[in-house]
Formats: sequence, structure tokens, C-alpha cells
Amino acid sequence: MLKLLNPSSLSSSKSIITRNIRRRGLPPDFPPPRPKEAEFLKDATTYSDVHSAMLDPHSSLPYPAEQLQDYLHDTEKEQHRSIKTHDSKKGRRIFKLNFDHIPIEDQVVALFPGQGAQHLKMGEKVIDCPASKALFDQANEILGYDLLKICMEGPKTKLDQTIYCQPAVFVASLAAYEKLKTEQLDLEDRLTDAAGFSVGEYAALVAGGVMKFEDALKVVKIRAEAMHECNQIVSAGMLTIRVNASSKLEEAFKAACEDAMESNDVPVCEVANYLFQGVKVIGGTNRCLTYLESNAQRFNIQPLKRLAVSGAFHTRLMSNAMHPVQHAFTGMQFEQSSCNIYSNFTGKIHSRKANEIRKALIHQVAEPVKWEQIQQLLFRKHQDFKFPNYIEIGPGRQLGSMLVNISKKAYNSYTSFPC
Repeated sequence: MLKLLNPSSLSSSKSIITRNIRRRGLPPDFPPPRPKEAEFLKDATTYSDVHSAMLDPHSSLPYPAEQLQDYLHDTEKEQHRSIKTHDSKKGRRIFKLNFDHIPIEDQVVALFPGQGAQHLKMGEKVIDCPASKALFDQANEILGYDLLKICMEGPKTKLDQTIYCQPAVFVASLAAYEKLKTEQLDLEDRLTDAAGFSVGEYAALVAGGVMKFEDALKVVKIRAEAMHECNQIVSAGMLTIRVNASSKLEEAFKAACEDAMESNDVPVCEVANYLFQGVKVIGGTNRCLTYLESNAQRFNIQPLKRLAVSGAFHTRLMSNAMHPVQHAFTGMQFEQSSCNIYSNFTGKIHSRKANEIRKALIHQVAEPVKWEQIQQLLFRKHQDFKFPNYIEIGPGRQLGSMLVNISKKAYNSYTSFPC
């Protein structure tokens, strides 16, 4: 029997195991040297929540020494079993659906993009599918304007606005999903995991059967409007940076906020997105972001690109948007998911409880997107480096570009289905 332990409890667990070993009369020089590190860990060095699997010292089974030698072995195979774990800090129970009956090469992981992936002519490649066209027609009734026309004709400046962009990316992604289902008739049977970046998380919840399309779009509409309102309060933006082990990011944040306060500006500067190893998106006031760019060498950070957005999404500056989103969920029904769906807020699989899903989506607005952590979990689905099919569904290929930085081997199983 395997028990998942927190890193903080490893020391006491080793003592318990040692006493158990002695009780079974094993050689005094046990345990033997640590086994060679599992190969898959070399591609997973960015995962910050590594767990160790240990044999239960209270088990009555007479384990031989050669089995006990693996007491610190990785939990790679355990990732493919039905798991019920307990998070002692938050009291959350996480359930992972079991899809062992589907060969790993046949399993499908659906990835849905977020704001920033939009482009003109979005929807052009899927509008010939009746089910896809029906989604756009339904969206027009809910939104009160012609969404497909904005996607197809723009202008681009209008499509890029938050209030139009988020619904557009959400609907276009699900329209692409509807067409993909007509081309792969067994897609829903093979769908084991779904994850979406920011607003893409709502598309993942619809694909996984948790939310109805119309309910999710109503929330997305209110979410976009509320976040747009937050953008009007203070001049802010987002900056992609690269860091390394010697970077002083926290010091840089502190110094940037102090500089902002001296100028009577709003002191907000924090991580908004965890993308992949060493690359993050920082959200904050323009004053703070300019300070980071000007003092990059001092703190050993490398600014890469200012994003073309008018606000600091997934930071404290979006706190005022949380209440409208919370209100939007009032009376809304959730169903049990048909696949494992990942939360941007926790970086883990969503709970099966409706109130916890709501809570995670509400907090997601003003908390960082933990995409790096989600990617690591999706990467670890592999079995002896045989990977599932990672399919990015919707506009752009940004999620694929990040996956290749997690593992080139996993990226070999990646495809995109554009809209």
C-alpha cells in the first residue's frame, strides 16, 4: 500500500520505516544506497510539489529487502491509478478519475487557450460545421451582439478589448471542439483530461460536462465586463520575464513597490502567470513594470516582452471583479465531470464538489494562473515515455509553445486544432 506524504513529513516517516525494517530482522546496513533518479524527473525539475511514495510501515505483508529498496521510488505509475488524496492544509479531498482502461496512446488531453490567442477570421475554419455555427448563434442571443462578425471582421482593436475578447476566445474554442468531435467520433470517449488557460478554463469545464455552454458564457460575459472595469481604475499592464536561480525577484518586487509609493502611485507588482521553467508573467502598475525593466540587471532578471493588454489580470488589481463573478454563479447547477479538469487557481485537478469549483473560479480572477504546475501534472501522465494526445483546441498555438519547454518528448504527441 502506498501512502502519499508531504515533504515536511519525510524525516519522521524515514524513522518509522527504519524501526519497521529492524522489526523485520533485515540487515543493519539497510537501507541500501538511493536508487538512480527516475528518468522522467529530469524533464520535471520545475514541479515544486514533488511527493515521495513510501511503503506503509504498518503493513502486515512480509516485504523482502529488494522491494523495500524502492521505498523512495517515484510515484510515476501511481499517477495512472484512481487517487483519493487529502490536503492537510486546506482540508480538500481531490479525486482523480481512473482511465486505465484506455491505452495511454489513445487518451486525449484537451487544452483550451486564453485571452491573447485571438485573431481576425477566428471561427472561419469551423463555421461550416452546423454544431459550431449553432454555438455562435446561441452566443449572439446571450451576449446581445454578433460575436461571429467581430471575430471575422473586427476591427482588431475591438476584438482585443477584454469585454469582447474573452467571450470570443471561449466560444471559438468550443466551436472548434464541436467540429473536432465530428472528425473524431470517439473523442469524448477518449477524453481523459481538460485544461484551459485563464478564460480557457471555462471551455475545459464545458468540454468536461461540468457546466452548460450557456451558463459558462454568462459567467464569462460578466467576468470580462468586471475585469474591464478594473482596468479603468489604474494604469497597469503585464510583463513577461525570465529568471534563474540567482535572480532576486522578491527584492525586485519590493523595490518596485517602494518606488511607486514614493511617486504616489499604486504599489502592485506580483506574479500573474507561471508559464514554464524560469519564465513568468508579472502583473502590476505601469510604474512598477517600468522600474523592473530599468533595473533588470540589478536584480538579475531578463524582461522579455510587454503584453498587449490594458490591465494586470490575475493580480490584486482584479479583486473588485471577484464579487460580480461570485454573483454570476448564484443558482447555477454543476454536473459531475466526465474527465479530469485542472484548476488555474490551485494548479491541481478540480474538486468534485460544486462549491469548491465555484470558489476556485472566483479566486482565479485575482490570483496567478498556475499553468506551469498544471503542465507538469499533464506531463507526468506518460507511461514509460508513451504520452497521451495533447490537442490545443481553439485559436493560436501558445499552449503548445509552452509544452515544448516542459518536455520535447511530450511535445511530439502535441497537435493543434485551430478555428
